[in-house]
Amino acid sequence: MSIIIYSVISLLFIIIGLAVSKYKCYWLISGYNTASKVEKENMEIEEIAKHMSRMCYVISAILFLGGIITEYFNFTIIPLVIILVMIVFGYLFYLQRFDHNKKSKAETVVLVVVSFITFAILIITFSLGNEPNEIKITDSSIIIDGGYGTSIKKENIISIESIESLPEISSRTNGYSDGVNKKGDFKLENGEKIKLYVQSEDGPFIKITSKDKVVFINYKDKVETLKLLNNLK
Repeated sequence: MSIIIYSVISLLFIIIGLAVSKYKCYWLISGYNTASKVEKENMEIEEIAKHMSRMCYVISAILFLGGIITEYFNFTIIPLVIILVMIVFGYLFYLQRFDHNKKSKAETVVLVVVSFITFAILIITFSLGNEPNEIKITDSSIIIDGGYGTSIKKENIISIESIESLPEISSRTNGYSDGVNKKGDFKLENGEKIKLYVQSEDGPFIKITSKDKVVFINYKDKVETLKLLNNLK
């Protein structure tokens, strides 16, 4: 499913790139359509359009590659996301050289601040996604705190076991995945819905089967995984 979404978005960026460069749809360039006649004359619009289209093609390629990595491989997409953000803001700063209208300090500050905030949001998102969920065991429940957390009533538990590999996963329905770390709701190849809270693609994994859900848990450290397994049993 994710590769279809990435492919559609990639195709959209290709269309935008072609529209701007080949069909001169300059109204797609932010700020150009609202610029005055004098301001437009101070812009090297053909150069701006050329580099804008190149940026769209690069974004398209990276998104498509990210879709393939997410769908078929267990590699983290974090480096690709960071590269994508750097390319976008690099192009935005580079395009300023073709706009000869005088820029106010406020406009420059806004661009820098937006860049900083974007990077900060990315770092926070990936940090939270990589943060292990805290497992709490009470008299009546197993509580998985943190992002996409859940709880399992002990009276509903059918089995708790250790397995060495995860079943084949077809898609993420509501959760986080960077290729290695996975948490939230996922679907297996056979259509079964499961919950994952895993930090490593290597076993062992704790499989908790209850009457209403199936949960898989593991940590980067195998010792920690086995320790949790002993506490759960």
